[in-house]
Amino acid sequence: MIRTLVGALAVLAVSVSAGALAAGAAESDQQSGPAMMERMQHWAIDRETLLAAKLAGVKAGLQLTADQEKLWIPFESAVKDAAKARMEAMQKMMQTRGQEEHMSPIDRLQAMSDHLSQGGANLKKIVDAAKPLYDSLDESQKHNFAMLGRDMLMPEGAQSAMEWMHHHMGEHEGGGAE
Repeated sequence: MIRTLVGALAVLAVSVSAGALAAGAAESDQQSGPAMMERMQHWAIDRETLLAAKLAGVKAGLQLTADQEKLWIPFESAVKDAAKARMEAMQKMMQTRGQEEHMSPIDRLQAMSDHLSQGGANLKKIVDAAKPLYDSLDESQKHNFAMLGRDMLMPEGAQSAMEWMHHHMGEHEGGGAE
């Protein structure tokens, strides 16, 4: 029970600080040069710390057995590897930001295709690592995985869109009453 509470508090603390990071990132968009790159490095480190806290919270909330602990390791590695690849892609994008003006439409489409393909490959690795772990969970653990893992596994923009859809679809299905 205490592990679950500590994990939930860690996730809450991470969520609260994410808003502060978003505000800092918006401010840094207005600046350029070495100061922006330094802020980007700090932001990447902060994101890594947030991810580690979210993973710890999910793991604590699942209350894994010894056999499930073995299945957690590849899942955690896949999530961390995907996050690292995403950060590297973002840093590369920031470094080549001004060069996009000189790209042809086909080059832009190729860059977008490469980026989406890499993201898809990383997501596939997470799914492949998560499947054995998820299959080993009991119903209560599966519920906790879905609840606690949602914020960690779904990108911020997609999460907001899903919340909006659930909110508005719920209004229409329920006759407008909430």
